Amino acid sequence: MTELNDSESVHGTSNLSASSVSSLAHFIDQVTMLCGPTQVQVGDAIEPRFLQPARYGAGRAAVMVRPGSSAEAAAVLALASRHGRRVVLQGAHTGLVRAATPMDGQDEVLLSTDRLREVFELDLLDRSLRVSAGFRLSEVNERLAAQGLWFPVDLSADPSIGGMLAHNTGGTRMLRYGDVRANTLGLQVALAESADPAGQVVRFGQGLQKDNSALALGQLFIGSSGSLGLITEATLKLSPLPRQRAVALVAPSALDAVFPLYQAVMQRWGVLVSAFEGISRAALEAGLHGQDLSRWFSGALPDYAMLIELSSELPAEQLDLRGLLQGWLEEAFESGAVSDAVLDADEAIWGLRHRISEGLRAQGKVIGLDLSLPRRHFMSFRERGQAWLAHFPQLRLADFGHLGDGGLHFNMVWPASAGALEPAQELTLRQGLYALVAELGGSISAEHGVGPQLQAAYRAHWAQVAPGVLDWSGRVQSVFDPNRRLGNTEWGA
Repeated sequence: MTELNDSESVHGTSNLSASSVSSLAHFIDQVTMLCGPTQVQVGDAIEPRFLQPARYGAGRAAVMVRPGSSAEAAAVLALASRHGRRVVLQGAHTGLVRAATPMDGQDEVLLSTDRLREVFELDLLDRSLRVSAGFRLSEVNERLAAQGLWFPVDLSADPSIGGMLAHNTGGTRMLRYGDVRANTLGLQVALAESADPAGQVVRFGQGLQKDNSALALGQLFIGSSGSLGLITEATLKLSPLPRQRAVALVAPSALDAVFPLYQAVMQRWGVLVSAFEGISRAALEAGLHGQDLSRWFSGALPDYAMLIELSSELPAEQLDLRGLLQGWLEEAFESGAVSDAVLDADEAIWGLRHRISEGLRAQGKVIGLDLSLPRRHFMSFRERGQAWLAHFPQLRLADFGHLGDGGLHFNMVWPASAGALEPAQELTLRQGLYALVAELGGSISAEHGVGPQLQAAYRAHWAQVAPGVLDWSGRVQSVFDPNRRLGNTEWGA
């Protein structure tokens, strides 16, 4: 994998050898004949949106191609295989670990799936949707809303369906609905060099709710970061749209009251609880940047707050969620477990939650860790993680996350006023926190996936926790991609 340096062209092919240029030109001619001249971009002509990830510096590719069908996409993979070219697969490019960002302007082919939109077949009786990988989540749910349905993996970004599958997205309402894996009934995948011939399209699963008739091979591709094959379509399990929601932003009396409150909420309402989030004061401030703070906790933000949402398919006249939530809060106030709360501001509360990342980016360089921890160790990690940050006094911690499913966005901001954050400093910072995650039985990637940004941490983590994972993961990758020409994630040791 080629790293950027000052002597290389960032986008173009100025440093290619004559033979490489000739080979690349031949590939470009053939892929242009296959997909059409308007769907192929080369070197400096590649649009920035295909190269610039959500959080990190821009990537680069030799050529970008946008096939218009599953058959075209499979043919592109076969063509790249014959030419010996690495292919990086990309959906909406909203990921945060650079797994969909090409890194090599000399050789890499970027395959965008945003034109894979052939199939949108809704089965109302089975409450399932067969859909092409290029559709955006927002488009899917806009179409489904008229039928009172939705694909309930909810997050602030607007990813493609293929990208969500490749990274096994969880989202803010995973507590109730589960992640993408739990809501997928089948996949169609274009295979690269492992297939005979290359580019073979295989369907895994028949879209059934219950099916033990074969190995669940499709599950291997979910969360694989695009390293095993190209997901071209999927059959998704749908859920009824809630008819009502009730949201509160709640300040606990103390941090040690947070998980007892979580347990009380879950015991009382169970599946009615669709979200239970935790937000630190610094994250609250980031989400409220530029707004009037007086409407929030009377202008005195708490050190920590919980975002609690109840939802139901029943109408309010049959089940009054807002009344239930308000009644419980009154009890919690009387018991001393809760010190303050914001009610009757559902959209504003979720707006605050979804603006946190944007607000943090405005403060400086964000070092974001997407972690998952056992609930029993969640607060211990926060405390010990903050102690580790004492070695980096310039950093400001602004953590938030999905308390209900153990997810934690341990986000830190290095302010611009502190100067440049040296790579060695960031490496030391991450290594200390990842070691703590391993000690406490957590995951270094809750839902962002494993791309180049996490490659070294992934290997170090599993070498310490369970080395056999690296060995067997590498073997699986070798079955589907023996020459390592698909994606930019290496699963082996």
